[in-house]
Amino acid sequence: MHHRKDQPHRIGVLIGDVSFEFSLELMRGMSDSATNAGVHVMFFLGMQKHGTLQERLDGREASVSHNSVYDYAALAGVDSFIFACGSLTGFSGDGLYQQFLQRYGHKPYVVLQERVALDTPTRTFIVIDNYQSFTQCMEHLIVDHGYRRIGYVSGPRGHSDAKQRLRAYMDAMERHHLAVEPSRIVYGSFYEYEDEQVANLLDQHPDLEAIAFANDEMAKAGYRECSRRGLVIGRDIAITGFDNFSFCHTMEPPLTTVAQSAYRMGELAIQYAVRLTNGETVPPLVMPTEFIRRQSCGCSHNHFCYAPDLLGMESASFIKYAIESIVDSYVMQFSSDEREHNAQKLTACLESVQTLALEAPEETLDFGLLQRTLNSFVQSAPMMIAPLTHSLEDYLLRVLCANHLPPAVRRFSTAVTYMQQYFHTAEMHAMETRLYHQEAESWIAPELTRGLYGQDSEEEVYRCITERLAMAGLKHIYICLLEEPQRYASHGLETVPSRLYLAARGHDGKIQSYPQGQMPVIDDANPFCDMHDFSVAPSMMAFSFFSGENQYGILICETDGGKSALLHVIGLQLGMLIDFLALRRKEQKVASELEDIREKNEILNFLSEYDELCGLPNRRGFIASAIRLNRENIGKTAFCAFIDLDYLKQINDTFGHSEGDCALQAVSTILQSCVTQGDLLGRIGGDEFVGLFIHENSHYGAAFAKKLRLACDVYNDSVQKPYLLDISIGITSFTCTQGLEISGIVAEADHYLYAAKRKRTHTALRLRGGNAGTNGA
Repeated sequence: MHHRKDQPHRIGVLIGDVSFEFSLELMRGMSDSATNAGVHVMFFLGMQKHGTLQERLDGREASVSHNSVYDYAALAGVDSFIFACGSLTGFSGDGLYQQFLQRYGHKPYVVLQERVALDTPTRTFIVIDNYQSFTQCMEHLIVDHGYRRIGYVSGPRGHSDAKQRLRAYMDAMERHHLAVEPSRIVYGSFYEYEDEQVANLLDQHPDLEAIAFANDEMAKAGYRECSRRGLVIGRDIAITGFDNFSFCHTMEPPLTTVAQSAYRMGELAIQYAVRLTNGETVPPLVMPTEFIRRQSCGCSHNHFCYAPDLLGMESASFIKYAIESIVDSYVMQFSSDEREHNAQKLTACLESVQTLALEAPEETLDFGLLQRTLNSFVQSAPMMIAPLTHSLEDYLLRVLCANHLPPAVRRFSTAVTYMQQYFHTAEMHAMETRLYHQEAESWIAPELTRGLYGQDSEEEVYRCITERLAMAGLKHIYICLLEEPQRYASHGLETVPSRLYLAARGHDGKIQSYPQGQMPVIDDANPFCDMHDFSVAPSMMAFSFFSGENQYGILICETDGGKSALLHVIGLQLGMLIDFLALRRKEQKVASELEDIREKNEILNFLSEYDELCGLPNRRGFIASAIRLNRENIGKTAFCAFIDLDYLKQINDTFGHSEGDCALQAVSTILQSCVTQGDLLGRIGGDEFVGLFIHENSHYGAAFAKKLRLACDVYNDSVQKPYLLDISIGITSFTCTQGLEISGIVAEADHYLYAAKRKRTHTALRLRGGNAGTNGA
């Protein structure tokens, strides 16, 4: 497989916990190597170790929800992958790793910290020599210190590194004929908070002389538990670790450990991925490690000391020896690949101080020039302050107690004292700066979504979020959404996303968000790496955002690994906000559906109680309304009119049913013109209408009948129909009473109607022009 030459290499890195130093150094090595090689890297960050208590209890479920970010990697459009298996959470055992890697087998990839089958030339791995280095650590405890009762705190049972280090412990103990009791071995998580495991180990074996930890993080728990029990580390009990994280120098006492270069592993991983993409075959690599002795195992510090012949040394030679001793004491804290660089920088700084001491007038020292020298040193080579101040202290404790120091040596020692104070102050300022940034960042997450829950426009919501993230220092921001929320299962998302939608992006102060239906699509044909300005940044990070069991998409941005924990919190905040927006959309949809149902029910109710042709209540609707009208007017006089359209059958037979419908609608219109508000009308049969009126006037019935007939005459005169509209009417009066049977009143009015029909003078449909129809009524 060969990479296209018209674009930079694109590498996807699947990494998990970057909240501890190894992963951060790994990422730093990758980012620096990518920048130097012109390569674009996209980090997909899974679960962090510093989750909530519930996440720690439900570790597997929580890791799946975070790790679903890996399901989006297929849409990245990268040329190759790097898998940082040592930091991936929720995987244990070779089977799960192999199953996971199969999902990306169509692309070249490099696996870190795990040996995998290399069945194709497009794959390779980089691991460290766990066994030999941990064997050296065990030999040091057993042979050099003579410890016999040694406990072991292992990593997870299925973890490859943990298994190799455990084997080194077991083999070393067996080789020296030392009993290994199963209860002396406990299993941790490789994370810091294993205090309970250490406590259980010491409770069962209070006579332990040493505890070997499978990594430095868990060794912190050993320090805390020993402190709680009043055990002095290095004197009452020995402790060793593995990794050589920067905090090992500042632990009290400094931690004896095994050094591995995560930074170098990151550099090599990028180089190997590029070579694989170019079609090269890259053999796997086993990186060497180095055993670092410090005071936690019982070793003494390399103190500065006088040799008998030093007392007569001239000042320049004495200071030169002091510089060499300080530098040697300092660099022994580091692995071999760091020693030469750190020694050169520190030697140059101390030689500048020596020059000041030798050239200064008697009993004087230019502290201003000394401060500028130290400031330049710190700016050009920020180094570990704690081990440096330890080395300076060792020198001062020896030299300042001596009598009759030459003036130049005394000035040099004064400068060293100033150096120690300067470095302490610099470290305090650095701590204050870190604290300030942490306090500032602690407000980002809650402020991110403030005021957005009531926002109606989702386009505006995503614009505001992107703007606030940019204000928090993030660059190249992309908010990418699934078309519909997905639930995660034990293996990841229910369906691996085939597309995402770009809701908003921000770059160089320009914010753009998109409305629903106009969001750019991200899919195989339009991957992440092809998005506008995406490859401008050498490295990007992707986090999933979710709420509960629902996945909503990913946040992509350019930032440093140190903000990973903050960004995960931001991801959770975004998940909750988008969950709210999704619930609000569902609520609006349900409300719309309920309104639609209400309207349909209203139509159905109307149709069930109203006559569609005439727009009047039907029999059911009229009776229901009449019952209510009677109940509301108890004791009042009322009238019921029964009206009949004469000769409807002849109209239908002669002129068609549509004309018959027009005649019925005409009667309805005439009736409505003759009543007032509060009166009740209805069509209760084919040609039968009924009315109910509350009136105290006893003559209202006759007046209504007269008014109705007059309205019919007006209609006949004004409307040029081939027939004349005739109606018959029967009216009865009654008093509204409790329990009145409306149907009885209507029947009585109907009786009067037929009495009126019998008195009619014509018996057939009257046609316009005086001709009568042939059919009887």
